[in-house]
Amino acid sequence: MKEFEAALVSEGKSERIPEEFNFFGKVIGEWDLDWNDHLNTPTPRRVKGEWIFSWVLDGMAVQDVFIVPSRTERLIDIQPDAAYGTTLRLFNQEKCLWEIFYGCPEECARLEARKEGDEIVLTEITSQGMKWIFSDITDNSFTWRSTAINEDGEWITLAKVFATRKKK
Repeated sequence: MKEFEAALVSEGKSERIPEEFNFFGKVIGEWDLDWNDHLNTPTPRRVKGEWIFSWVLDGMAVQDVFIVPSRTERLIDIQPDAAYGTTLRLFNQEKCLWEIFYGCPEECARLEARKEGDEIVLTEITSQGMKWIFSDITDNSFTWRSTAINEDGEWITLAKVFATRKKK
């Protein structure tokens, strides 16, 4: 298994990715999460989670593992709809954009990422009715939110995450 990990994980970003497209470089590492979801319902929820990002595929992609509740919390706070998923963000040199696949046992999605001001906006490419947005990115924190178009054609926030870098 060590050969798989050695072949997959990269030490850093490939020089083939121009710096202006290094959208995800600041999120590489391990993060603790305050996960808030069901925001569009009468019973919102808050759960502790974790998110781990790494450069992969010769530095041409960023992959993450998203775990809510975190591995520690899920031992004491069992959630029937717990998430344990991965996202693979591949930089497309010809299109100068990030092509993205998210998958977990209950869901798969394809997205594209572009910068919009200071935010990284990942838009689901089939219906374009869902967006994942990274904002307020610093060396030690970021905000992420999941939005979707409701029946009235308005964007609503379904989930919001506050991430803080794990202390080493």
